[in-house]
Amino acid sequence: MREPSPELSADPTIDPTTGPTVDPTTDPTADPTTGLAVDPTTAHSPHASRDETAALWCAAGAAVLGLGLGLVSLRTTLPLFGRGSIGEVAAYAGMVAGLLGFVLAGLTMTPRRQPWLREISRVRSAANILALGALHAVFAFLLCSALYGVFASAFLGLALDRWTGAVWVAITAAACAYACVESALALTSESLSVLLAAFLVTGALAAALSASDPQWWHHHFSALGSGSGGLTFNLTLLLAGLALAAIGDFVGHDVALWCRATGQTRSRATLVRLALIVLGLLVIAVALIPVDAERVWHDAAAQSIVLVFAAALVGFPMLFRRLPGSFLAVTVGVIIALLALLMLWKGVGYLNLTAFEMGAAATVMAWLILFVRTVSAAVRSLPAAD
Repeated sequence: MREPSPELSADPTIDPTTGPTVDPTTDPTADPTTGLAVDPTTAHSPHASRDETAALWCAAGAAVLGLGLGLVSLRTTLPLFGRGSIGEVAAYAGMVAGLLGFVLAGLTMTPRRQPWLREISRVRSAANILALGALHAVFAFLLCSALYGVFASAFLGLALDRWTGAVWVAITAAACAYACVESALALTSESLSVLLAAFLVTGALAAALSASDPQWWHHHFSALGSGSGGLTFNLTLLLAGLALAAIGDFVGHDVALWCRATGQTRSRATLVRLALIVLGLLVIAVALIPVDAERVWHDAAAQSIVLVFAAALVGFPMLFRRLPGSFLAVTVGVIIALLALLMLWKGVGYLNLTAFEMGAAATVMAWLILFVRTVSAAVRSLPAAD
């Protein structure tokens, strides 16, 4: 049997049978249960417990505010859903609580978990947080309204007194504040892309349900933004455009890490970020120029979105050829799907304009999410991603 090396046995911190150990009191990457060094990239955040406590305190504060709002707004026994109902008050309370919770966490705690956010200007960072906070707030309002509508259908004829209704308003506000704080703490390009897709679907459905023209789908998708019922659709597009611009910074950061690790120029990351910002600005333009107000400019903005998406669809795979081949295959499949949709609309007349627009939008959004997730996965696969 080989004798232990004199150099090893002379060091009292080294066990000849198990190898070197690390003092957990002097090395922050050490696991105190075993004394062995752990990978810092997999170590838990030292602020996780404090952040969770802060989220709970935000929820408690929102519950108190929600209870007060409920007692002030609810004067008598009311139904769960409808104008002036408990559900309406709860949805507004959830919206305000979600906005405050997200912005508070996003400005104070998120930069600690995402240090790279300190590298961009404070104005841009604050604008991103406010835009994403508004998206979370409106999303919370839509979801709360839908949930109370479902509850009202499940418990037909149910009405609650003032105190019980106020308690439900408090619970709704607390849940929304907690969820939005947790979302702010877990901001990534992947989570934001999925959130944006879910928000667009929810907002579009809400706009369709509240459309002034029930036959809007006979015309085109932009018809949802016209008339007295177009506020929901236009607000959805406005917030989606602001969120796209904010997501550009997150995706640009991931792409920059990947480019640096693979020896490619940082300009590729800048192009991706600018493409998403331009898309966001064009979506905002579509929202601010309804089709019934100025059709020429509305159509110009909408057609520009198509052109930018087409450039991204063709250009991104060419810029990032080292991404997995599966993503390139998906890109080819998306191009084929879009051509098939175009043929079904213009070629054989099987689809009307609304169906084509919805199908194309869903296909492109799915591709964008896959691109973001592919880049994020590639960054996580790097040996020393930070």
